[in-house]
Amino acid sequence: MLDHSTLSAEEVLQNKNWLPTGTRVTRTEIAGAGNMNLVERVQLDNGASLILKRARAWVEKYPDIPAPIERAGVEAAFYRSVRGTRAGKAMPDHLGYDERDAANLLQDLGKGTDGMFVYDSADLPLDHLGAVANWTAALHAIPVTDEMHKQFQNKAMRALNALHIFDFPLDPENEFDLDQLTPGLQALGDRLKSDVAFVSAVRQVETLYAGDDSRAGGVLLHGDLYPGSWLTTEDGLFVIDPEFCWIGPAEWDIGVLLAHLRLSDQSPDLSTALVEQYGRPLDRHLLDQITGIEIMRRIIGVAQLPLEINLARKATLLDEARDLVLGQTA
Repeated sequence: MLDHSTLSAEEVLQNKNWLPTGTRVTRTEIAGAGNMNLVERVQLDNGASLILKRARAWVEKYPDIPAPIERAGVEAAFYRSVRGTRAGKAMPDHLGYDERDAANLLQDLGKGTDGMFVYDSADLPLDHLGAVANWTAALHAIPVTDEMHKQFQNKAMRALNALHIFDFPLDPENEFDLDQLTPGLQALGDRLKSDVAFVSAVRQVETLYAGDDSRAGGVLLHGDLYPGSWLTTEDGLFVIDPEFCWIGPAEWDIGVLLAHLRLSDQSPDLSTALVEQYGRPLDRHLLDQITGIEIMRRIIGVAQLPLEINLARKATLLDEARDLVLGQTA
């Protein structure tokens, strides 16, 4: 049986008739530094350029971690759901989906800059923040149908994500040596893992995330809306990589964004501006809990960020995360 994960980009395009007649691929290169998927920029001899995004049965950055290949179909459904909406206009055009090759063909936005620069002691421009807030509000305003509830259960991806957000960071037996990241961090992590009240509160949010799929009042969520999930180009800011999408509380997307504003040491005024620009009602306690959990897992979990911060700053962030989760903020 043919292993489609080993096919070249040109073979995938030919199999699906995605190449114009008589056109050949002249060059392929990895597009961006994505974690989950194989994302290639495919240049053609007619001067066109396309993005081919393929899901394989593992996490691209960590091949020893299995990942559900059906995420490609969920992502395709997301693009179909946002097409023609304000949110869809700030995403790359979706040009095709092939189930057999678990492939999505997308518009090439060019050599855009993702938001990862914020972790390098850089300020997030206010217009970037406003664009992300506006996009999120537009996404959450899309009416959720019964069919969308079925399409975006995304159980396998949520299970994978739940493992890395909620379970692994707080597992006392995870054998992840935090001191290899920052000497002294292991003791801080162990202290948080032994905090019964904190762990219990995290587990309650995990139940909301990974549990029953019938969420009355839920919205369509991006699911992983952090600075690596948007690109700024000459034509403006575009959001990408919605494979973690699901139907759930609006607080999820906003809470993750707020966490990364804190992790990148942005001005507290930007957090206030984000919520105000978003402009939709939010459950403040749930929002704080999601923010705190995202901070926690990015400090003591596997999904590390390029943070140039010392132990004292990490200790402060973990204390903030605990207070947020337990509702002990001022």
